Amino acid sequence: MNKYRLTGILLSGFIKILIKTTKYKVVQSEEAVKQKQAIIIFWHRKIIPTMLSTDFVEKKSSLVSSSKDGDILEEVLTRFDNLVVRGSSNKDNVKSLKQILKLIKTGFSIGIAIDGPRGPIYEPKSGALYIAMKTGLPMIPIGGYTNKKRIFKKAWDKFELPKFFSKSCYYAGEPLYFTKDSDIDASMELIKSKLHEANRIAKEYYDKEYR
Repeated sequence: MNKYRLTGILLSGFIKILIKTTKYKVVQSEEAVKQKQAIIIFWHRKIIPTMLSTDFVEKKSSLVSSSKDGDILEEVLTRFDNLVVRGSSNKDNVKSLKQILKLIKTGFSIGIAIDGPRGPIYEPKSGALYIAMKTGLPMIPIGGYTNKKRIFKKAWDKFELPKFFSKSCYYAGEPLYFTKDSDIDASMELIKSKLHEANRIAKEYYDKEYR
């Protein structure tokens, strides 16, 4: 076992302990929880909100980069009941897209950090949209807000890690639907807008719950 996978195992244990010390509220739109299958989309820095707000998904899979950092994340996600596909969220990564489409046919949903694996931050890649257009599955945007968190400022994604005893709100938004005739540029802008909106809504629910 390489050091990155060992780090992932240790990190998953740390996250489980961390979660037990935090207070968090999960808000899920009525339409989101009705979906038997979906493409779960989120910004790369919001991985933890996604892990904690998608309990309505029965068969979970996640796209993780093929990098060494991806080894860490794979170990974490498998310990949170995710089947992991290694690859990129760019539609040109044919191998990972084929794997995802195969999983979808067997009833899995797929989680994709839509600006990953290397950024730029808040710039969606087209792979998730391609999957939505090809399969007809809805996209569900995930947002989150935490009052006390560590931000990894040197990381391209400015990854967020809640601090012990923090308070959070996580939000699963309204499904987005696309067809084979959807305009690519307009669809990408809509996805970006809805992800930012999901994070704003999470902050609004946080203010209602804890202030």
